[in-house]
Amino acid sequence: MNLLDDYRKEIELIDKQFITLFEQRMDLVLKIAEIKKKHHLQVLQKSREEQVIENALANLNKKKYIQCATDFIMQIMRISRDMQKQQMQFAHTSGKLLNIKNKCKTIGFQGVAGSFSEEALIQYFGEEVSRKPYEEFEDVFLGLKNNEVQYGILPIENSTTGAVNVVYDLLEKYGYYIIGEVYIPIRQHLMGISGASFGGIKEVYSHTQGFEQSTDFLNNHKHFRLIPYHNTAVSAKYVSQIKDNTKAAVASRRAAQIYNLDIIEENIQNKNNNATRFIIMSKDLFADKQANKVSVVFSMDHKAGTLYNLLGAFAENELNLVKIESRPKCDNPWTYYLYADFEGNINNENTKNALEQIQKASAYFRVLGSYLTANFNK
Repeated sequence: MNLLDDYRKEIELIDKQFITLFEQRMDLVLKIAEIKKKHHLQVLQKSREEQVIENALANLNKKKYIQCATDFIMQIMRISRDMQKQQMQFAHTSGKLLNIKNKCKTIGFQGVAGSFSEEALIQYFGEEVSRKPYEEFEDVFLGLKNNEVQYGILPIENSTTGAVNVVYDLLEKYGYYIIGEVYIPIRQHLMGISGASFGGIKEVYSHTQGFEQSTDFLNNHKHFRLIPYHNTAVSAKYVSQIKDNTKAAVASRRAAQIYNLDIIEENIQNKNNNATRFIIMSKDLFADKQANKVSVVFSMDHKAGTLYNLLGAFAENELNLVKIESRPKCDNPWTYYLYADFEGNINNENTKNALEQIQKASAYFRVLGSYLTANFNK
């Protein structure tokens, strides 16, 4: 055992050296991020990363470790990229949000006070901004159309339940643009009026997403009658108003506080890392030089290799494709719109080249937005 202890002590000494070198590397990574931010460069520089890996492996004496060493260096590169993204996003966000805030008077959202949409709105624009609630998702689009609000905010994707498809469809229907995004953690709670008990609950109200995000808990309580409602916060408001201790809602802690409800069971969501992505919409397309994400929608011709050529445009131009989502075209059965998000800026040459390639290969094409990611509390 003495020999084992000796080896472990040697590893601990090496690890101390690793940490010292790691700190030095991260300090340099953040300095590089500042330069990239200043010159509007992309975080991912694929050719540069390949060269770094090649140079590092050239120092490897024992070739039997080559695969492990490659994995090790690639992990460090991934951590470095994440650090740079956080640094660049944090540095950009304050000014960008302030500019938008100064231009707007009222923001539209779906639901009522205490909804996750309102929480995302406050997170992005601040508590003091004027806000206007709407009953349905489409009402927010109509509010924009009628100039009742300057911007709208809506959920478009949840980490557990996936895309909010109706919002994708409405974006295409109205032809509006994404000018920003924000991620917020989703914590669902079972709540009722004062005096309501777990055993006495018969009906539970919530948005369908609230139910879908809490299926593990709800499936263990089959006696609950689940009643879909417009919105989680609207559900909480309804339960508060009818004052029936057999009825409960699934909603946020903030909704419970606003509508004076008691939380009967906390954190009933399936996943503790559950989060929702909200988009900020405008009637106008912005092309800010600081934007670091692009969203597009396109449709394909029915030809062999079309999808391959479309997706190849991202790889050829060293653009990181973050997400692709398909939605059926309502006016043409068995044909689809493809919604894609990727890291980039429409003012940059590589992004322009990719967009030109996609447009040429597509039966339909539209830029949905070029905007700054604002990953608050992601």
